[in-house]
Amino acid sequence: MTRTPDFDALYRSDADPFAVGSSWYEQRKIAVVLASLARREYALAWDAAAGTGHLALDLSARCRRVVATDASAVAVAALSEQGTEVCSEEAVDDSPERAWVPGTGRLTVRQSALPTLPAEAQAADLVIASEVLYYLPRPARAATVQMLSGLDAEIVTVHWRHLPGDAYLSGEDCTREVDVALTAAGFLRAVQHEDRDFVLSTHLPASTPPRELP
Repeated sequence: MTRTPDFDALYRSDADPFAVGSSWYEQRKIAVVLASLARREYALAWDAAAGTGHLALDLSARCRRVVATDASAVAVAALSEQGTEVCSEEAVDDSPERAWVPGTGRLTVRQSALPTLPAEAQAADLVIASEVLYYLPRPARAATVQMLSGLDAEIVTVHWRHLPGDAYLSGEDCTREVDVALTAAGFLRAVQHEDRDFVLSTHLPASTPPRELP
């Protein structure tokens, strides 16, 4: 019987249990995610399973604000310290009259587990679910996809293509589920990247201006 991994235990035993900081697979995957985004800049990005925060910190170079959440309290505590060092909230001025300088995005770190939509992320125009959906049992996964379908945001999912030993289904199956649901909700699939090791899809909401469509 498949059970959701104890991510707190994982992060207690190793600050980077998936080797995001050193793995070529992880570094290449993040590069492909960033290259697949439809826009150069975003107002608010939500990294829905931030883990070590490598992707969230990279997103801060292209987003005015980034909300990084994770179900693991241990991961969130470590990322909160790292995020404070890299993106101090006091360094960002959100006032309309002040031009935003790319690379100075504000990082907000919160503990939150899918399918919950944190209040800080409700206005996100970019949402990324990376390596997380296949760890959710069917009811939580269905609720998460339904929640994503109701957002007015670019939705990006990226997962290891195969079936992790402690997951409920493969990355390919996750991607297929999301594509069916978002397409039915009126989203446009903008990118579908099928790699030997990971699969990525991006979907744009119906409100996307024609100039931003692929």
